[in-house]
Amino acid sequence: MRSLTINSVRDINDLIDLEDIRTRRHKLLLILGLGGIAFEAFYLAVLSAGTSPMTEQLGLSANEVGLVSSYGYIATLIAALTCGFLADRFGRVKLMVAAKIVAVIALIIMAAAPDFLILVLGRCLAGAAYGIDLGVAMAYLAEFLPKLRRHLLNFWQAQWYISSSFALLVVLGLYNFDLGLNIWRWSLAAAAVFAVIVTVGQMFFMPESPRWLAEKNDLGRLEKSLNQVYEIQPVFPASGVLAPDVDRPDTGKWSDLFSKTYRKRTILANGVTAMQALQYYAVAFYLPVIALTLFGGGFGEAIFGSVVFNVFGIIGGIASIWVARKLGAHGAAMYGFLAVAAMILVLGIFFDSLPTVLMFLVPAMFIFFHSAGPGVSGLTMAAMAYPSNLRGRGGQIATVSQSLGGIVGLYAFPNMVDAYGLSTTITIFAIVPLVGAAICRAIMWEPFDAGDAVALEADAKIGKPLEGQSA
Repeated sequence: MRSLTINSVRDINDLIDLEDIRTRRHKLLLILGLGGIAFEAFYLAVLSAGTSPMTEQLGLSANEVGLVSSYGYIATLIAALTCGFLADRFGRVKLMVAAKIVAVIALIIMAAAPDFLILVLGRCLAGAAYGIDLGVAMAYLAEFLPKLRRHLLNFWQAQWYISSSFALLVVLGLYNFDLGLNIWRWSLAAAAVFAVIVTVGQMFFMPESPRWLAEKNDLGRLEKSLNQVYEIQPVFPASGVLAPDVDRPDTGKWSDLFSKTYRKRTILANGVTAMQALQYYAVAFYLPVIALTLFGGGFGEAIFGSVVFNVFGIIGGIASIWVARKLGAHGAAMYGFLAVAAMILVLGIFFDSLPTVLMFLVPAMFIFFHSAGPGVSGLTMAAMAYPSNLRGRGGQIATVSQSLGGIVGLYAFPNMVDAYGLSTTITIFAIVPLVGAAICRAIMWEPFDAGDAVALEADAKIGKPLEGQSA
């Protein structure tokens, strides 16, 4: 274990930005951080797959099914709005572990639900856990990645699709046990087991973020974290107080997200996040029709079809790491939005005349471009746009934006289909990614060009051309 003098918060930021991923503990904490995101994807996938048998067994009306989803979104919004400051005040790990514990309780309640009201209770708790967990997990991962490896943050998107596919395969496996309508209960129980495993791992093997500990001047835990992750024995000032980062303003309020320094970053990150969530509905509602045509109408066939389409999300998520290195998060979002708009237009305009091959390939490429570009960039931007004492709030606001996009899509798309038909509605939805691309063009900020949001505010490229581009 080597010794290193640490005199200031800046020293910690520079250490993490420049120190590569070398130790097993460093790799493990990144895996566990992604594991939290993986659980959220797993849970949402099994919930979606089990909607049909759940509806039939509990005798739910179409309105009640919609209300279950709506209440879950509302709980996510409330949790994200009220819990962001807790991550900045009490740390990342405590919030992530608390979210998993709430999720386990929620899943048990849902799996045992005898009626609509108990189901809603469990869904609200699960939605709250999601609202707490996703943004905090992204902040935690961003604070442990060195500048050289910051593009790896984009792997969360591939992890999401991998976990969703794994969840669907678990459901498909349970289907072979002839569980009947109870399959949705067993699927949620499997998600609860997953949550317990991740919770135990995070409780015992995830040290708190050194950046956050340095901001809080918690030298005891900071020393332990540096020992475990970097195998460094820090030498702190005799005064026992780290010098603050002189290049970074003393921020810590919600209003600071919209201050002159961070306003455009906040608009960019949340605009991308909301538009990518909304645009997904243009194809998400069409996928069951495609799966029915290509794979058959049974429960098992529908699950298999979803897994096939998820493969393109996995490929896109993995490709997003390479795309981010070449184009940056900003470029990936902007060009990804344009590619998605093209796929939506093709699907909408030629909806009734697409041959079977294109009926499959166009939505598949939509998922690929979505996953490789805007689907991943919004939350990545939010995780990197702020210093440590604002990052939790920034991540939670992005989670709110994502949920709002989902809520608008949940209600707007089916109502528009009723009014204008599916083909016209899909075509109209091409406006969404074009708005996303316009937001990116208007705010030219690239998080991968800077250090920890970060390290030097003077280097931020807000409102200026990106490197290699003209004004």
